[in-house]
Amino acid sequence: MEKIVHEHLLPDGMISVKIVSEREIMPARMLKIVPCSMRDHAKVNCYPTSALSLFYGEVTYPMRGFVDLTFEGAKKFRRLAVWRLMKEDGYSVRQVIEILADWFFIQTHRRPQFAFMKSTPMGVDNGFEIVDVMLFEAEWAFDKCVLIGG
Repeated sequence: MEKIVHEHLLPDGMISVKIVSEREIMPARMLKIVPCSMRDHAKVNCYPTSALSLFYGEVTYPMRGFVDLTFEGAKKFRRLAVWRLMKEDGYSVRQVIEILADWFFIQTHRRPQFAFMKSTPMGVDNGFEIVDVMLFEAEWAFDKCVLIGG
């Protein structure tokens, strides 16, 4: 028996997955959950519990995908592409918006109009335009992430 007991997008833009099993869980097993491009950024923890004779595996990795958000008072959800910024990648916010804009179009067949960040880079005003996408600060946005859609 193996079961995913927890899979959440955390407020900092990281995805957390926890698995419980009757058999020992190895780090290589946990890395199979992580998209190939994110494996270098994944943090894996595997451990047994003596009380229940169960084994746990946990993995945390950066979000790079789509999320559906529903806002208070809205009748529909808003689908946004999310990219968790990682210093090790070396991408600037501008580069991430350019990549996400193309990726969003490929996936949805619509051009995105807006990008959101909890805090825009220093010197960048609300409504700054990058490849026909307007960047805005949004307190609801995930920390250290660029969200694009609209």
